[in-house]
Amino acid sequence: MWCPEPLLTSPDIATETELADTVSIAMMVVLETLSPVERAVFLLREVFGYSHAEIAETLERPEPTVRQIAHRAREHVQARRPRFDTDEAQRRQVTAQFMKACAGGDLNAVMELLAPDVTAWSDGGGKVTAAHRPLHGTDHVARWIVGFLAKPELATLTMEPAVINGELGILATLDGYTVGALSFDLVDGHIQNLHFQVNPDKLSGLTPDNGLAFP
Repeated sequence: MWCPEPLLTSPDIATETELADTVSIAMMVVLETLSPVERAVFLLREVFGYSHAEIAETLERPEPTVRQIAHRAREHVQARRPRFDTDEAQRRQVTAQFMKACAGGDLNAVMELLAPDVTAWSDGGGKVTAAHRPLHGTDHVARWIVGFLAKPELATLTMEPAVINGELGILATLDGYTVGALSFDLVDGHIQNLHFQVNPDKLSGLTPDNGLAFP
């Protein structure tokens, strides 16, 4: 199951709402629904501030065509742009509670933190055990998380908060190696969507840079 590639980012990004929204996992999921050309035009225009003429020259396309693509891509993103809680204090609290509940294997505590219509995605890339399809519902998701973490080979797994793609998430390490990243969305103080990235091919961007990504 596909999930975006997580990247450790500076905690400062989280305070820049527009930039954090652009690099968030939720927004990356939306951008993946664009065609390659639409995605390129959108990012060059909306993120990097290129003019339509500059984009047209870069992509070797007529400027009127680029304008149409930019308009279409912007409408597509606006229609699907995620809207979630952005209270950083609340996010820190939920993150800490979630890590504590997971570390203790407390099923009820995990369930209390999840939204009733929670969905979990996991990406193992065919190399690491992961759910083959999205998991839905508080009970199903919570039991999968607790059961997965209870595996004997994960007895020494450690979790710590980290700013991933502009938002506070959780980084998992095992015997000194980064083995996974968890990003999530909050709605009314509860975890709505979870993205578990455990595909080793997509974990290269999770090497801390002087500790800046750890709040």
